[in-house]
Amino acid sequence: MTPCPLTLDPVLFPHSIPLLDGFPLSLLGKPVAFDLPRNLKLVMRHPEKIKVSEWAAQYRIVSDGAHEGPWRHEYAPHTVKIMDAFGQPWVREVWFCGVEQSGKTNTMINCIGWCIDCDPGGIFYLMPTEDTAAKVTSGKLRPTIEKSPRLSRYLSPRQDDTTMARIKLTHGVTIWPAHANSASSMATWTAKHCFGDEVDKYPATTGKEADPITLIKKRNRNYKGRYKRFFASTPAGLFIHKGVQNCHQVWEYRVKCPHCDEYIKMDAEHLIIPADATPEEIERNSCAYACNDCGVEWDETTRDSAIRAGHWFCTVGSDISRPHKVGFHHRAWECLDISLAEIAAAWLRAQSGTLSEKIAWANGYEAIDYEAEATSAVTTEHLLQYRSELPRNLVPTDSWRLVLLADTQQSSFYYEIWAVGYAPAIKLHMIRHGIVEKFIDLEGLLQEEYFDADGVVHRIHNGLIDSGGTRRGYQKHSRTVEVYEWCSRNRAMMPIKGMHGRTGDTVTYKEIETFPGTNKKVPGGLKRANLRVDLFKDELERRLQIQPDDRGALSFHDQIDEKFAQHYTAETKDESGDWQHNRKHRNDYWDCTVYLIALVEMLKLRIPRKDAAPAARRIMSRGVQNNVN
Repeated sequence: MTPCPLTLDPVLFPHSIPLLDGFPLSLLGKPVAFDLPRNLKLVMRHPEKIKVSEWAAQYRIVSDGAHEGPWRHEYAPHTVKIMDAFGQPWVREVWFCGVEQSGKTNTMINCIGWCIDCDPGGIFYLMPTEDTAAKVTSGKLRPTIEKSPRLSRYLSPRQDDTTMARIKLTHGVTIWPAHANSASSMATWTAKHCFGDEVDKYPATTGKEADPITLIKKRNRNYKGRYKRFFASTPAGLFIHKGVQNCHQVWEYRVKCPHCDEYIKMDAEHLIIPADATPEEIERNSCAYACNDCGVEWDETTRDSAIRAGHWFCTVGSDISRPHKVGFHHRAWECLDISLAEIAAAWLRAQSGTLSEKIAWANGYEAIDYEAEATSAVTTEHLLQYRSELPRNLVPTDSWRLVLLADTQQSSFYYEIWAVGYAPAIKLHMIRHGIVEKFIDLEGLLQEEYFDADGVVHRIHNGLIDSGGTRRGYQKHSRTVEVYEWCSRNRAMMPIKGMHGRTGDTVTYKEIETFPGTNKKVPGGLKRANLRVDLFKDELERRLQIQPDDRGALSFHDQIDEKFAQHYTAETKDESGDWQHNRKHRNDYWDCTVYLIALVEMLKLRIPRKDAAPAARRIMSRGVQNNVN
């Protein structure tokens, strides 16, 4: 085959060179090096294989905001896993539900930069309105590309390639800023990557067509198995919160206590707020937080350390190794840029404020869709139907043993004493309830004798007591240490801790060797029961649907009243089936009864049958055996 003649570029080969069959004679058998055009080199290069978070740390330049300059993970440690999940080859969609200023847009721009550099393809960036799309293009996207040397090399020298309507880069990537109220802005072009920012500010439908999320997803139909989508927003009742919950795998961020090293999910119950404090006072003077596990007090600095040491935990789909859709839920509690004082003030306003303040708390701090308060399945009148004719302190004659349940408050204890019947029915009857102030009063209940109608003496054999880590209102310190000390002296009582959620074992145990926040040993050691309280609340709800005269129904002494019954109406279920406490009312006796249901489960295998005769004692003898006919 005759070689094709080589046409020499006079710029590269300015002098006359002898040729052989069209090739320079002097170059035969030698390597030749010469410069390729810059655009051609960018197209031909092999993309760098690098995690999105590594790419951001090396190449991203933040163009605006409080942290201008090179991207630094320590300003938003929670974003690292989100970015790396987006870069996984099997992940097709990432959903990020977070509060304002939680790094949603910057995380998305990091992923866009990685796509430009490491996974080239057309990009749609969808904003709620045309105005916001223009602002993001001019204020974030273009400055990010221009200020980041790694990205600026892709900018075209042609002025009409970088406009408000599109950014056309030299290696074939085009970015189309689109807006959700215009179907035409999402039409015509295909894209390998689709990004939807602030999706809960989109209209429910785009004109006469489908919702914007559905429309934008159609842009990458041609990229089967290769496309990527990223949706992020603060929730407002439309797409983001539901989208996260519908993902194959869902993650939530938890902070790490620097004292006990436990990962916890922060909540309003553990805020340390002075009595009668107003939101304005909290914003002016700040507040503290008590660790959910050990009760040690945190200030703002400690909370920042706990956030930086935090970790993502999988709450849905932990058994899926390669999920296609991954959701992330991030609240104000875990956000470095939102102070504890701001969170506490917003919570106080939501408790007794207007509807808008309640919505602001749900959307802007808990990062969930606001839902109206659920109604209780148990009314006061319904609960009073379980009141028996037995007087207070009288033990039913068919009782196996008595148990004590105590709910720890800052300056008192709510308690209930229940008689547990024999198997298989295991009747439950409350013989006494009340409030005592001191541990010595609880000891008095343990030492007291109780009688049934036949005069048989009964004593309390077992009990559970709340470990006392929760602080509310004026509370200044956790009572966990006090509870552990008391339980170490009164071994009939076991400390407990409530665990939310319905996954995992109903009851687990933790060995307590030292008192929280100290190196002081617990005398003899101690075991704490961790209860899946949501499951036991479900069981209590079921029990309270049984008719009072049917088997399995609860029974109360004759002195319970409406004030007592209101404790059982303060707990409600929302539409998703999660338990909610109406904090306008106390629920302490309800909690005690939940502990009872848990204790019965813990004792179930030890509860004897009433008709079971004691096993005959076999006596072995080496002497003479008498045969009895």
